[in-house]
Amino acid sequence: MRSTTPEDLAGHCKTCWLNLEICLCAVLPKLPTRTEIVIVRHVAELRLTSNTARFAALALPNARILEHGGGTHFDDRELTLPGTALLYSASPRPPLEPPRLDPPPRRLIVLDGSFRQARRMYKKISALRSLPELALPVPDVTPIRLRVPPHEAGMSTLEAIAHALRWLEGPEVSEPLLALYDELVRRVDRHRGRIRDRNGNAVS
Repeated sequence: MRSTTPEDLAGHCKTCWLNLEICLCAVLPKLPTRTEIVIVRHVAELRLTSNTARFAALALPNARILEHGGGTHFDDRELTLPGTALLYSASPRPPLEPPRLDPPPRRLIVLDGSFRQARRMYKKISALRSLPELALPVPDVTPIRLRVPPHEAGMSTLEAIAHALRWLEGPEVSEPLLALYDELVRRVDRHRGRIRDRNGNAVS
């Protein structure tokens, strides 16, 4: 079972929601971007320790999270504003790699959830299917991750946003986000007493 944050946040930071022993707030970067990041998060992800969307929203002033599911009303009107693209690849249309987006998007929609949850949100939110879809190449180096992705191109939300912003705005934005992700994994591993082998696989 994945680790979850208690509803009353007892023993946890009220900003980053991590256990106080591994709070990340002191090392959170603040990275202004031209691109607005809108994260559509599945409600099942809200309290998971391994959810990285909250750290993207904390590090990027021009990012925000919209919750989807759980019977709540979801307003999809802003998802189709001019200049919006979807960081996802699921439709029969060929996705675009970031250098081929001309002009580059002013707003990037990111689906946050498990692979299955993301596909479900894509099917349920009809507005998403009218957007140009941006796809990322497989990373040259696979980092140590909190979750094992279902395929080689799979990434955490924070990683995916970092790699997209590297293409759209440069390494000065992406590198601090990837460093933040690495630090998150390191602290969570330490807190859980997790040991990894030389290939980064958890062995305990």
